[in-house]
Amino acid sequence: MGKYDTCMREFLQNKERFADFFNGCCFQGEQVIRAEELQDASEMYIIENFPPEKKAVEGADAKGHNSCQSQRKTQFFRDVKMYLCSGTALQILAVENQSYIDYSMPVRCMGYDAAEYHRQLKAKKRRWNLMDRRQKGPSITSGTVSAATSHEKLSGILKTDRLQPVYTVCLYSGTDPWDGPRTLSDMMAFHPNDNYLRFLFRDYPLNLFCVNEHSGFDEFHTDLRQLFRAMNCRKDKQKLTELMGDKLYSHLNEDTWDAIAVMTDNAALLQNKEAFRNTYGNQEGF
Repeated sequence: MGKYDTCMREFLQNKERFADFFNGCCFQGEQVIRAEELQDASEMYIIENFPPEKKAVEGADAKGHNSCQSQRKTQFFRDVKMYLCSGTALQILAVENQSYIDYSMPVRCMGYDAAEYHRQLKAKKRRWNLMDRRQKGPSITSGTVSAATSHEKLSGILKTDRLQPVYTVCLYSGTDPWDGPRTLSDMMAFHPNDNYLRFLFRDYPLNLFCVNEHSGFDEFHTDLRQLFRAMNCRKDKQKLTELMGDKLYSHLNEDTWDAIAVMTDNAALLQNKEAFRNTYGNQEGF
């Protein structure tokens, strides 16, 4: 992960900023998601590369060569992932930071979402296996004990089980215009004259927010506004200098100052940071 992606990941781990990002880019600034309803969720996903029945024997691959568990499984983290707990409902919000144009992004994000659903299914199947061993067949449904159906046993989950929905936004922070795909269908080589099979295709739209496609950022209410505005001045030093004269930049907290320095490639802001320290009321800033 590059320094830009790392910077944005750390910046958005703050719950107020994370909520502000979703509200700003998805709901035009309306306060739909609240920071107090968010919980950190940074589990690692482990994806098996092959279906169980096609796995190689432990210690050797299909050709007899030595292999190890890490070769048959893929491990990865989401950039920023949080649980949204509103009442009894639990939903999952995630941000994928992207500093360069990835022409496979719809497939990547679709894979991340599928991995989350796979994780949830595994958890429910583990619960079922434990319950099955304890009760030798009966399952708990709607608070009562009843015999599990054959379909539930084969599925490993109950008919009433439900998964938590996943909502992923890709945050593109690069300077080049995004010319990559914005939906899964943009990546497909459809037959030009075959509308029958095309009808069966189910698309996956990429929720993409490109910083360089916006201006003003008035829909954001945290210091994301200052950061995004500064990022859009990266190629114009004079414009960036004028922007820094805005009163919104007269008293920044330290992590916002650092994020602006990294995302605008301004090493001087980091090297001479102490020269810009100031006090506003009882709070120190920059």
